[in-house]
Amino acid sequence: MKPDGPKKVAAIANKFIQHARYKLTPREQKLILYMATLLKPEDSDFESYLVPVSEIEHILKTDASKKHGSFYERLDELLDSITDKKISFPTDFTIDGVRLRGHINWVAGAVPKYDENGNLCVEFGFSPQMKPFLLGLKEKFTRFEFLEVARMKSGFSIRIYQMCKSYYYENIRHGRNTMAVGLRELKQRLGISDKYPDFRNFRRKVLDVAKKEINEKTRLRIEYDFVKKGRNISGIRIIIAENTENAREEVNNLGTATSKATKSRKHDWSKLDQRVEQLTEAQRRAFNMLTDLGLGIGQILDDVFPIIKGSELKGYEDFFVYYMIEFFKKKTTAKTEREKARAFLGWINNNRFEEPNLYARLVEKVIARKKSLKDAERSNREIAKGMTATAFRKLLNGQKQETAARKRQILNNAKPEAKGRVGETNLFSALNDEEASAVKIKKVFDYPSFKKEYADVYKRIRRDRRAAFIDFKNTPNYRQLLENSVKSYCEKWFEENA
Repeated sequence: MKPDGPKKVAAIANKFIQHARYKLTPREQKLILYMATLLKPEDSDFESYLVPVSEIEHILKTDASKKHGSFYERLDELLDSITDKKISFPTDFTIDGVRLRGHINWVAGAVPKYDENGNLCVEFGFSPQMKPFLLGLKEKFTRFEFLEVARMKSGFSIRIYQMCKSYYYENIRHGRNTMAVGLRELKQRLGISDKYPDFRNFRRKVLDVAKKEINEKTRLRIEYDFVKKGRNISGIRIIIAENTENAREEVNNLGTATSKATKSRKHDWSKLDQRVEQLTEAQRRAFNMLTDLGLGIGQILDDVFPIIKGSELKGYEDFFVYYMIEFFKKKTTAKTEREKARAFLGWINNNRFEEPNLYARLVEKVIARKKSLKDAERSNREIAKGMTATAFRKLLNGQKQETAARKRQILNNAKPEAKGRVGETNLFSALNDEEASAVKIKKVFDYPSFKKEYADVYKRIRRDRRAAFIDFKNTPNYRQLLENSVKSYCEKWFEENA
């Protein structure tokens, strides 16, 4: 909860975010969201959750609307109000054509209690009726990072931000980024149906405040468009986009690792290079694509690669990364190369690619691509996924040379060597001459040798990549980023032309 604390993320069902009607103060919303961060994805039922009083005190200090009274008075008032606040939402049941509403409480109780370390806490329990909206979420839910919400001071800002984020990430894959909602419905969701009858006041005290805070303090940017019925405003269209300017500090600083595994330490570049050497062929190709996008070695190894899981993707990581980048580039509003790198890391840190629907869609694309492969390439990939890229390329090069030697023997009516007979263990013996000749790798790529042997090509590639990375020149790891990209392009040229 504190600015320097660990990242806390809450998952909430989209149907709840979009349709629930309630009004909470900023401190109440922040406390509820903090409680939701304590839930675990594998939980099947609610437990009792202990929130340290010191954390609640931090919320009370950030609440601009409540500065008077002692801490005890403000704490007691918060606990009293949070246990009394209700939520209403439309159901599928009707009477005389009118849809009935459901009514539930947020929490079942709030009782002071010491934890096992003797720290004073408050024991909360969510209302059992909240289970469908917070537990067992498989699809159509949105994750909210607590610290991002904690920056906002208006309860209206927090609520509208939640609606915008859940709508955007559910619909942007379909090309929709504009959330339309009737004015009456929006006021009901905000719990202010009977307030601000003058739209000018509603716009000034609610909409404009929310827009300012969301645009300044979150990774979304919103604009309003109003729908008129006669001379009156009847609805609002909220245009939503990603806000690349407000990427988190570790995203802005491309020299800093951003994953949980690397966030608190500096990289040992020699160890990172060793890890790169252990990548398989498919992982190495994926690595090169991400390097071209502007990501650093640590960010690729510790932030991106852990997302790629499952047997279906092993040996085909490059396909998955290709479709990740393809989808990202279609949806992002970032313009420069540096902005795209920041935005992509923002997606990674915000678990965008791990949303069930999107992740499944990317996996489906990989599976479809796998089915289109020729038998020889599929066989090569199955072999390659069990060894490093360097070892595989040496093996492939050796097999190609052996195939060429056997072809010469056949043409000269020479007797094949013993290891080409029945029972041979030649991994690529199934390749015919046409398939063997299609292999592009002629010899193992060696970067230092390449720079000497193909000096002109190397200089041209380095000049081109330096121009492409001009936006990154002031970043701490600019030299490393540039060198990775140059090496990647040299390797690509070598495979295609050497």
